[in-house]
Amino acid sequence: MVAADVTVAEITEQLEGDEATRAWWWVPRTAEALRPTAELFALDGLAVDDVLSDREPPKLDTVGRTVLLIGALVSFDAGAEELRRDRVAVLATDRMLAVVADESAGAALTRRLAENTTVLSADGVAAGLHLLLDTMVHSETKTLLAMEDAADELTTSLFDDKPMNRADQLRAFRLRQSIAALRRVSAPMAEILLDLSGAAARAAADDDPLADLLHGGVIRRMQDVCDHAQHAAAETNTLRELLSSAYETNLALSDVHLNVIMKKLSAWAAIIAVPTLITGFLGMNVPYPGFGDGQGFLAGLTVMVLAVLTLFVLFKRKGWL
Repeated sequence: MVAADVTVAEITEQLEGDEATRAWWWVPRTAEALRPTAELFALDGLAVDDVLSDREPPKLDTVGRTVLLIGALVSFDAGAEELRRDRVAVLATDRMLAVVADESAGAALTRRLAENTTVLSADGVAAGLHLLLDTMVHSETKTLLAMEDAADELTTSLFDDKPMNRADQLRAFRLRQSIAALRRVSAPMAEILLDLSGAAARAAADDDPLADLLHGGVIRRMQDVCDHAQHAAAETNTLRELLSSAYETNLALSDVHLNVIMKKLSAWAAIIAVPTLITGFLGMNVPYPGFGDGQGFLAGLTVMVLAVLTLFVLFKRKGWL
């Protein structure tokens, strides 16, 4: 049964009335809304702080028989080159599953659960936990694809031997920040999925809440999500290195273009210096061979033209012009 506006007290009553009943629900990520759910799952103060914190990285923990998972749904705003993170906390026991998230993330996650009620009925809370993890990892993969497209667009000019302009450099810097932020999500999530995949393969035990929750039916599905998480973490590192290389390449191209400009300026300065020197010599107010004579003027002009042409050809051959 899927219902709205059901209180935690009503859920507790249903669970106590029938031991075969299992329940999942969404809780807004506020202290007031979380309080009844935290009491039902017997969370301590540290666990509650972890659930409500905006800076807590993804983590996996157990509080008594309750499995606590902190994760995030991520998306990428290509226009602002900004990573958006919606914090998500999942509380799970063998009969209860609670999703603690803000409204946008909560709507996406509960919709995924509602679309798979048959799977939840058959495989219980473990299947719900798998669906939530799969949704979070899928958001990482989708975000990576958007970031790769943005990085490809930025680096296209480098293949044309053109350095990035100032606007593109700022975009590259913001994109690099977003990739670093994504790495702070994808790397811990990969480790979490590795732990959960291992727990699913272990035999159930009273002193092992993870194995007790996951053993059996979801082993293959957990391994599949684990593979996706590992791939997302590796791709994030690769994209980070690619953008770093592109940034260094852009600096190198800027240096090369600056050197080319300096060569051209130096070559033209040398060419212009020759007629300047000769005309300065001819402009002295002292007699010299050809002084006051048309032949002297022609001789000076010929020397200037020959010197300029010689330097021009020389610099041209050396690639300075």
